[in-house]
Amino acid sequence: MRMLAIGAILAVSMFALAVACFGGRSACAQEDGEIVTGIPWSDGERAEYVLLDHGSQEECGTGTLTVERQGDRYQLTLSFVDGENSDVSTVIVDDETLQPFTVRRERVIDGETEAVEGEYDRDEKVIRVVEYTGDDDPREVPRRLDEEVYYDNESSMFIWRTIRFEEGYEAKYNTVLVNQGGALREVTLRVRGKEEITVPAGTFLAWRVDITTDDVDQVAFFADTPEHQLLFYDNSLAIFQLTSFEP
Repeated sequence: MRMLAIGAILAVSMFALAVACFGGRSACAQEDGEIVTGIPWSDGERAEYVLLDHGSQEECGTGTLTVERQGDRYQLTLSFVDGENSDVSTVIVDDETLQPFTVRRERVIDGETEAVEGEYDRDEKVIRVVEYTGDDDPREVPRRLDEEVYYDNESSMFIWRTIRFEEGYEAKYNTVLVNQGGALREVTLRVRGKEEITVPAGTFLAWRVDITTDDVDQVAFFADTPEHQLLFYDNSLAIFQLTSFEP
C-alpha cells in the first residue's frame, strides 16, 4: 500500500509558509487565523474517492470521507484502504469553529498496527499525544500550543471546504500534525478561480485552490455548489478523484 499518499495529507514534509494577498483584490483571512466561513455539510454526508499514483496514474487505493454529528460536535472520518492495508483518521471538532477536541489515526500495514491519539486542552494550551507502536508501551508526548486558533491536520480535507470561495482570496492558518508529535505548522491557501473538471463522479464547475508549502505545490478542486465537495486533490504523491457523493 502506498501509505505515503494517505491520512494526514499536508504532512508531506515540515514546512513554513509566507503569505501575501493578491494585489489587494481580496482580503486575507482574519488575523487570528480563523478561516471557517460556514459549514457546508450535513449529518451523514459520505464521499468516496479513487486514489491514483501521481507518477504512474495507476490505482493505489480507495478513500471514504464521512461526517457524523455528535451533539454540538462533528466526527470527521477519513478511511483509506488498499487490500488488507488501511489508514483511518477520526477527528472530533466543534460544530461551528471546527476547532479540534480529539484525534485518532490508526494504520494497518502488512498486518502490523500502529496508532496515535491526541487530546487538545485549550485551558492548558497543550495537545497530549499518545503513540502506540507494536508491543511497546504507549508513549505520551505533550506539546505546547500557544496559538489561539488552530485546526487538526487530519481534518484538512474538510476544513478547506469551509473557506471563502472567491477568486483571489488568500488565507493562512495553523495546522497541528498529531503524527509528528503535535508539531504546529502554517498553511497557505489561494483560490485561483473556476474551472471545469471531470472526475469519475461526473463533470463539474469547480473552484481551484492552490495549497503551498516551502517544498511542495498541491492543488485541489471544490464543486461550485453549496456543499463545496472535494472533487480532485493532487498532493504531489497521489491524486484523489471523487467517485460518489451522498450529501
